[in-house]
Amino acid sequence: MTAPAVPAFPMPRRHPLDPPPQYRELSAEQPVFQVQTPRGEAVWVVTRHADVRAVLTDTRFSSDPKTPGYPSYISGDTPLPPGFFLNQDAPDHTRLRRLVTREFLISQMEAKRPRMKAILDTLLDDLVRQGNSADLVTQLALPMAATVMCELLDVPYEDHRIFVTLTDTILDRSSTPEQAEGAARELMAYFDGVVRARKERPTDDMLGRLVGQEEAGKLSHDEFVGLAALLMLSGYDTMAQMIGLGTATLLEHPEQLDDLKADPSLYPQAIEELLRYLSINHAGLPRAATEDLTVGGQEIRAGDGLLVMINAANRDAAVFEEPDSFDIHRKDPQAHVAFGHGFHKCIGLTLARVELSTVFAGLFDRLPTLKLGRPLEDLPFRHDMVLYGVRGLPVTW
Repeated sequence: MTAPAVPAFPMPRRHPLDPPPQYRELSAEQPVFQVQTPRGEAVWVVTRHADVRAVLTDTRFSSDPKTPGYPSYISGDTPLPPGFFLNQDAPDHTRLRRLVTREFLISQMEAKRPRMKAILDTLLDDLVRQGNSADLVTQLALPMAATVMCELLDVPYEDHRIFVTLTDTILDRSSTPEQAEGAARELMAYFDGVVRARKERPTDDMLGRLVGQEEAGKLSHDEFVGLAALLMLSGYDTMAQMIGLGTATLLEHPEQLDDLKADPSLYPQAIEELLRYLSINHAGLPRAATEDLTVGGQEIRAGDGLLVMINAANRDAAVFEEPDSFDIHRKDPQAHVAFGHGFHKCIGLTLARVELSTVFAGLFDRLPTLKLGRPLEDLPFRHDMVLYGVRGLPVTW
C-alpha cells in the first residue's frame, strides 16, 4: 500500500465520549483495515464485535511483545517483566493466571463491598467538609481506586503516589523510551521490595498466599514481583478512569440519572452500559499473527501486527441497537467486550462491578445535586494515554 492510502493512528475523537468516527467509516469500506502508527509500523485494526471476539479466542494471535510483528506502539521499547501474564501466551499465561483467579470470586468481592462503602464515605465526608465544589478525579476517583487496591494487596496507601506517577509515565505514549524504561525499572524495584517484605512476614492476603505459591515452585521471585505490579496497576488505573468518565457520563444524562436515584436496583444494569459505552482501552489490544489466516475476510500474514479495538466493538450496530446512545435501560449491555474476551478476559471484572456500583450509588445518594463545573467538551481528557479518561473533573453541588 502507498503511504497516503494508510491512515495514521491514533485517530482523533470527534466527541470526547465516543470512539474516533474513522473506525466506523474505514471498516464500512474494509472490515479489517491497515493503519500506520507513530513508529512507522503498518498494523491491522479490528473493530467489528464478531471479529474482535474471533481474534481474542484464537491462539494463533500472540499477546507476547517478543513475537515478530507485535505493535511496539503499545508495548514501547521497555521489556515487560516476568509475571505480566496479560502479555504472555500459554503455558505461562495459564499457569500464572490460575494462581490469582480464585482471589476474585464473586463472593469474595461482594464481601469487600462494606469496606469499599466506608472508604467512599470517608472521601465524601472530606469533600463536603471542604465546601460545595471539588475536583472529583483527584479528590475521589484516584484515592478511591488507589485505596481499594492498596488494601486488597496490603500495600501502604502512602506509597500510592510512587506507583501512580510511574504508571502514568509508562502508559503515556508521549514518554520517551528513556523515561518509560526508567519508570519501569523504578516501579519493579518498588514491588521487589514489597514482595521481599511479604516473604519475611507472610500475611493471610493475596500476596501472602502467593508466597506459598512461590515456595511450592509455582512461580519464580521475578514472576511474583511482576504479578504484584500487574495486579496493582491493572486494578488501580482502570477503576480511577471509569469513576471519572462514568460520573461525567451520568451527569450528561440527567433523566437517566434520575431513574437511578429513584431505583438503585438499576445500578448493575447501568454499570454494564457504562462499561460498554466508555470502554476505556482506546489504544487497542495488541496482537501478532503467528500463522497466515483470515479475519473478517482480510488475509493476515504471519508476522503481521494487529490492534483490537474494544471501544469500537462495543459500538457495533450489528450487536447494539443505537450503539452511540447511552441507555441504562438497554436490554443487552452485558454483550460488551469491555473486559476483553476469551482466555485473556480480565480476572478483576467482579471487583470492577462491585467497586463501580458502590461508588456511583454512594456518590449520587450523598450528593444528589451534583453537576459538572464546566462543559464536558472543555474537560482535559487523556487522549495520549493507553487508557482513556479525564485528568480533572470539576463539580459542584
